[in-house]
Amino acid sequence: MSTPTIQRQSILSALIIFVGFGFGALNLLVLQRLVLNGEQWGLTRVIAEGALLLSGFATLGMPMVAGKFLPFYKRYLPENKIDLPFIALRIAGAGLLLTLLLLFIFKAPIIHIFGRNNPFFPPFYYALLLFTVFQTVFSFMEIYAWYAGKTVLANGLKELLFRVLTTVCLMLMYTGVVGFNGFITLFACTYLPGAIIIVWVVVKAGGFPIQTRTSHVTRRLKGKMLSLGSFVFFSQLSNIAFIVCDTLFLASLYNFTQAGIYAVAQYFSQVIEIPMRSMQSPSVPLIAEYWRTKNYAGLLSVYRKSCINLLIAGMAIGGGIIINLHNLGRFYGDSYTIMLLPLAILVLARWINLGTGLNTMILQLSTRWRFDFLSTLIYSIIGVPLNYFLITRYGMVGAALATVIAMLLYNTVRFVFLYKTFGLQPFGWRNLVLLISGSALIGLVYFIPAFPNIWLDGICRSALFIGAFGLLVVKAKFSEEVNFLWTKWSRKLLRIS
Repeated sequence: MSTPTIQRQSILSALIIFVGFGFGALNLLVLQRLVLNGEQWGLTRVIAEGALLLSGFATLGMPMVAGKFLPFYKRYLPENKIDLPFIALRIAGAGLLLTLLLLFIFKAPIIHIFGRNNPFFPPFYYALLLFTVFQTVFSFMEIYAWYAGKTVLANGLKELLFRVLTTVCLMLMYTGVVGFNGFITLFACTYLPGAIIIVWVVVKAGGFPIQTRTSHVTRRLKGKMLSLGSFVFFSQLSNIAFIVCDTLFLASLYNFTQAGIYAVAQYFSQVIEIPMRSMQSPSVPLIAEYWRTKNYAGLLSVYRKSCINLLIAGMAIGGGIIINLHNLGRFYGDSYTIMLLPLAILVLARWINLGTGLNTMILQLSTRWRFDFLSTLIYSIIGVPLNYFLITRYGMVGAALATVIAMLLYNTVRFVFLYKTFGLQPFGWRNLVLLISGSALIGLVYFIPAFPNIWLDGICRSALFIGAFGLLVVKAKFSEEVNFLWTKWSRKLLRIS
């Protein structure tokens, strides 16, 4: 897959993800406030975050094994002789059955942990199981969709369909068609249609051959695949544990309402990572091929471009959020003002992650993927207890601070390793100038006196910032890709006019 193909698929994926986040905003800003109380909203977040952790366990590292080794299978075997998908299916199937068994065995302690401050949780324990099953199926098949050339479809199902179906669930409850019990059941099944579609599309495209006979490639690589799968499993699980632990700690130590309010801050900060999420999946086949051919120049190019382009996108979106913090406070009301400082801190954490580019994908697909496990394990060993310690003392602010500290350590360790081991150093003067000038512009717009009308203030403030930031990026020529797109589309618009 060429770089222009990655750019095209990244743009299409980003558009789909933005539309998906638009539906998420509809759910969060309008429907959730009309339909659910704070405790009910918090329950949906705990179910979704808990299922994310459990599905990461259930797949047993098989998606990343496929991501790493499918290029070798495709090179040395005809499509109908590739046996890796069937092997991975059996292992992941066993992992899912084990996960469900553990959920039944440990039902009582799980309910005790989350139900002591939230007495209405126990009747909805079944929803956690349903959500886990359907998300696991989708997560397992996603990597095969990428290799089948269906990355845009996979992102559409994951980022858009799920949120659209959540909107439908909220509307059904709002109109009285279902009660809260029915809503939770439907919410737990929101990944089911996506799972069915992605299985059907991948199988139809020939991206999931069922080959029961063990190939010579498997016999040659099984030791490496087993080793990678083990490392990736623990790496992925520890990473997800850190990602979801703040919400789960807030829910268990405080209550579902606190978890729900913090989830709103998380949602706005996660919007900043849309560009990275849209870029990762199209980049996997290319990065894997670069590693296979030892094309370090190609890897460095992907690394450098991802760092500057993702930082530009992250500062544009994050800056738009920070300059409107007071408007978010006015919109949500006094009970939600406690999320504004944590949200500003979370924006900083996202900038750190975006500004270091696709280091995770580059590292995971390299021959030194074991370090990915070690760095992620360190990240979680420090991050999870740090979350507990800071949340216990500072609540939501503590959760946000723990995220920044862990994110900075995590990406610093990875940057140093990639530089020392492979000589991959992606940063230049443009990165620093962009960070300083962009931050200064955000500060200037933030302190402009606010209009009394929240919508007028938000529109004017956002338009001023985006216009000034866009002009800064284009005139300073921080990114070749951004300037190319600007030239291309501005010329087309001029011709149209």
